[in-house]
Amino acid sequence: MSWELGLQVIQTIAVVVGVAFGLVQLRQLREQREAQAGIELLHPLQAPESAEALLLLHGLPDNLTGEELRKRLGSDFGAVLGVLGLFESLGPLVARGHVPIEMYEDFYRGVTVLCWRKLKRYIAEQRSSGWPNLFEWLQWLAERMEERTPPHGDVPAFERFEDWRKSEDYERLCAKRPNRASPRSEG
Repeated sequence: MSWELGLQVIQTIAVVVGVAFGLVQLRQLREQREAQAGIELLHPLQAPESAEALLLLHGLPDNLTGEELRKRLGSDFGAVLGVLGLFESLGPLVARGHVPIEMYEDFYRGVTVLCWRKLKRYIAEQRSSGWPNLFEWLQWLAERMEERTPPHGDVPAFERFEDWRKSEDYERLCAKRPNRASPRSEG
């Protein structure tokens, strides 16, 4: 083997190692982006005003008309609509894959479904009066979250993660959620 061939082999190995290193770096970057997105998801819905609006909404019966909602919520009606607006803005981020649906599900599945269930009638009224795409992303998110709900309900996190000791345990313990849909298994 000539020294020129040896240099070409070394050069080829260097390129392969460089590409492999780049792929590892891209994966780490994606994981960092997802973690940052999760942190950012917490901010608006963890604000006291949002938490209060969600608690008010939780206390309402399902399927109230717009008039009944306004009457029961009074001056808090706008705060409830503000929370719906937050979900509306998260929908495209999930649909585009900027926020993994599993992460969104872990954070907001319950309150997304709650909001849709409580306000579906009001939204339908508003749509029929000329605003056909009102809270379209909230509906989309709620439908995706309902699809991902196990038929026998959830195992609460405090039970599902009781054996958690380190971050590597997360994926294994997520499997304790029965029939959890996953994009990796969906086709």
